[in-house]
Amino acid sequence: MEDCTPGGYYPIALRLSGKLCIIIGGGKVAERKLRGLLESGADRIELISPDVTKDIEAWVAAGRLIWRSRLYATGDMEKAWLLIAATDDRALNASLAEEAEKLGILSNIADAYESGRFITPAVTRRGPLIITVTTTGLSPALAKEINKELDETYGKRYGEAAARLGELRKLLLAREDLREWKDEMLGLAAREALDGEIANFTPEQWLESLIERTKGRALS
Repeated sequence: MEDCTPGGYYPIALRLSGKLCIIIGGGKVAERKLRGLLESGADRIELISPDVTKDIEAWVAAGRLIWRSRLYATGDMEKAWLLIAATDDRALNASLAEEAEKLGILSNIADAYESGRFITPAVTRRGPLIITVTTTGLSPALAKEINKELDETYGKRYGEAAARLGELRKLLLAREDLREWKDEMLGLAAREALDGEIANFTPEQWLESLIERTKGRALS
């Protein structure tokens, strides 16, 4: 295990469904942050800014978020679970960071990552498969370059494999009689998930194949 880094970061995936997320700002940075929230399944989003980009306007029109067309007022974030400060006013962003800290709200400060409580990584999404890269705020450009390589390496079939493995795992966990072989079966399934022949199996057929091969070895 590597030595811990003072003031470092703990990698985590957040489930945002049902949680109020507030974005302050309406420019390109706010748009990028908002896109990430929407792709993550956030369904309670409020954005506060006098003006917004055309893409943000389109999301508002589609009912994806609530837009409050005005400047931020102290107290607007009181009920928030997560805050993103993405204005072009550094003093305001700093003030938002302080207010969020006092209220115990998770915050991301676009122009001063060290002032917030979380940073957003570069992301490659393939259905249920999410691959993230971060340099802990030191070089977003490097994170993007690494992410480009991941994007080229891990194509659509990896997401499809992850989805199939999820279905298989549910079936396997429901079988008490297979508990002692569970880890071995799931490991074997992960290793062969990208195999073309396996891709044609239904989850039930795949499980039966794993049972035959795993228990067969144990009995031989």
